[in-house]
Amino acid sequence: MKRVYIMLLISLLFVCAGCSGKIGHGVVLWSIPEQGLSDGDIVPVYAKSNISKVYIIGLPDSKQKLEVPLWQISPPESKRKAQQTASYYAEYRRRYARAALDGLPIRAEPVNTANQVYRLRLNEVIKILYKGEGQAVMVGKNPLEGEWLRVLTEDGSRGWCFSYNLRLFDETKAGSDAAETIEEKDALLDEVLAKRWVPDFYKGIIDSGKIDLTRINAGYGFDTGAESGTISICLDNLSITEEFRGAEKTGINIYSFKETPITMTVQSPDTIVVQHVGKDGLPSSYGFVSLEKSGIPQFLSLNRLSENLLASEDGVPLAPADTESEEDGEKTAAEWINELIAYEKERRLKQYLVLSSHGPVFSSSNYGVLTLKEDAVFTWTGFRLLSNSGLLPSSLRTADAGRGKVAIKYFIAGELESQFDGILSFSFNGSDTDVHFLYKMEETGLRLENIAPGSLKKSTVSARSSNPLVLFFAKR
Repeated sequence: MKRVYIMLLISLLFVCAGCSGKIGHGVVLWSIPEQGLSDGDIVPVYAKSNISKVYIIGLPDSKQKLEVPLWQISPPESKRKAQQTASYYAEYRRRYARAALDGLPIRAEPVNTANQVYRLRLNEVIKILYKGEGQAVMVGKNPLEGEWLRVLTEDGSRGWCFSYNLRLFDETKAGSDAAETIEEKDALLDEVLAKRWVPDFYKGIIDSGKIDLTRINAGYGFDTGAESGTISICLDNLSITEEFRGAEKTGINIYSFKETPITMTVQSPDTIVVQHVGKDGLPSSYGFVSLEKSGIPQFLSLNRLSENLLASEDGVPLAPADTESEEDGEKTAAEWINELIAYEKERRLKQYLVLSSHGPVFSSSNYGVLTLKEDAVFTWTGFRLLSNSGLLPSSLRTADAGRGKVAIKYFIAGELESQFDGILSFSFNGSDTDVHFLYKMEETGLRLENIAPGSLKKSTVSARSSNPLVLFFAKR
């Protein structure tokens, strides 16, 4: 106790001794309105106490002296140099900011991975000192809007804070944010909540031009709950529904849906990742794109235009070139998907009818007679050689004729697209196994080629069998 008393006495003597003369001039870094001082003002500094961590400064146009924390004044220097320091801070004089995100970090360097020196509370006020050059903050592949600012907190902590989640204000303006808490709407969140979301793999399907109906479902998607009041995630073997109670920002472009196990990371206004924590406590993530980003509306509009041109005379469209109706903007994602499914089914049927009209009866001395009817029903007689070889279902070995449904439902890719017209799939009555053939319409008939087991991947065949069996049927 005696030692502490001696140190305080020495400190007091030091301060008093320094009161007679200045040790330099400093720049006010944080306004002291009750004393008529604002940041950027230059004041004389008479003494410094490292024990009490204060400066003794003088008030302009007054003999009064004042104790202020060391962090609130720049280090004393000559008046000329203090003026240079003040000019360095001039761009952001009287400029402060509120944190729009709870836990927003202040970092040691203007780099998003640098050590954190401080974490701001929501609405906490900080002083902006100046801006600097730093590493871009990325969200996915896109840089986040904003800049790195050198900031000062009310306890004297200094560091770098990215401006995206700061709300700057001028303390001199009446009615400024200085006296208000931040309750403003999040424009990015509002934009995301208003959009229609479909699984991200839909974009790859549209880009390929091969509409795989085994992977598309009108019920798949993410409903933000903005209109329905209920958040839902629906995918293959997954159906999650939660009451919507609002969303709060918990990180850079990360939002938590209140009182639910669902969070959302916004990678761009058209790309999100939704995370759900299951009852087992394990998180699962699912990617979604906006309906517009998926390309579905554009794909269907282009095909409307193509059909319109084909139905026109002399290439003059029968309707406006954009082929979009006012109702398109009001359609739900499910309605767009149903239209896409209907389009693809119609395309496949048209392709099959072209083949059927090419015959419809095709015959081979070795492989029998194949009839492809307009209603997608087939009959096949004299095929015993194929059933005995195992190419057709073994259940047909004793049959003289086979009947069933025939369809075009799979795709060819790569070099096969120039060699074949498509894939025919035969579903024989009484058999659970479909039989698939590559097919090519020839001038005099129909050529079929068996598809090796395992060649059909994700509804697509991209390579021929290493030892294919080629069947040729002549038109009758």
